[in-house]
Amino acid sequence: MRRISLAVLVLLLLIPSTSQPQAQTPRLRVLLTNDDGIDAEGLQALVRAFAPVAETYVIAPMANKSGSTNYISAIATRTLEVEPRDLGAGVTAYGVDGFPADAIVFALRGLLADNPPDVVISGVNGGPNLSDDWNLSGTVGAAQIAAFFGVPAIAVSGYSDEHPETLAALTRWVVKLASAPLVRNLEPGQYLTVSVPSVPAAQIAGVDVVRRGPRPWRLQLSRAERPASAPNRQVWSLRFEPRQLEPPPGTDLAAYAANRIAIVAMRADEHDEQLSTLLAEGAGQIPAWKPAGGR
Repeated sequence: MRRISLAVLVLLLLIPSTSQPQAQTPRLRVLLTNDDGIDAEGLQALVRAFAPVAETYVIAPMANKSGSTNYISAIATRTLEVEPRDLGAGVTAYGVDGFPADAIVFALRGLLADNPPDVVISGVNGGPNLSDDWNLSGTVGAAQIAAFFGVPAIAVSGYSDEHPETLAALTRWVVKLASAPLVRNLEPGQYLTVSVPSVPAAQIAGVDVVRRGPRPWRLQLSRAERPASAPNRQVWSLRFEPRQLEPPPGTDLAAYAANRIAIVAMRADEHDEQLSTLLAEGAGQIPAWKPAGGR
């Protein structure tokens, strides 16, 4: 685990800077998206933070598409409907009649195909995406597809309307993170997830680079009442049942519990090098293929 102090950074975020002007760097070209819908406050806060300092594009679902993972509806339909949106001066914006991953496809293989963004930011999602939530989240799914297409990406989660000052400070911090060479130089297929505690900005204690924690919930299904209109159809009710566990040190769960921002490094291809080596070494255990009827 690598720990980064935020003591000075919080001051820089919350009070006007008095430092001397620095040398100009190339203007950042950023694509913003989310899974809560283009009108969601978390995304609008990112727009307000990036528009004054970056070439800003916003392409996001027209409606809330939370929990849609990396699903691309355009693959099935072979079409995608979009509409221009006005999000203020200096911002090029489109609403997509689809899912977060559809927004990424439209951006990186359509509108911005000839001049892709330097970085994709997905969020700010309402609530965190910790542990195995990444596998369900449309916020993370959008970042994953961007990384799949070779563009550095960050999925940011943890917005709470109870603490608007945290959202304002967070988006300014995300601008700094997106501009960092460490992020700009992510290799194709690499992306980051960022989970932010839902507490006042002053209570956020710092930033940790961590691994995924164990699943803090168990997916349960139970029979529900059968619909009268379809007597032969069964209905099953889905719920997430919390598990009682102690967050292991060095995980996103532990960082979140300590009011620290959790950054997890991710790969879009999910290739397991260690397992690949084990399979190659144990190739003799893999059944040989024989023609039909052979033994």
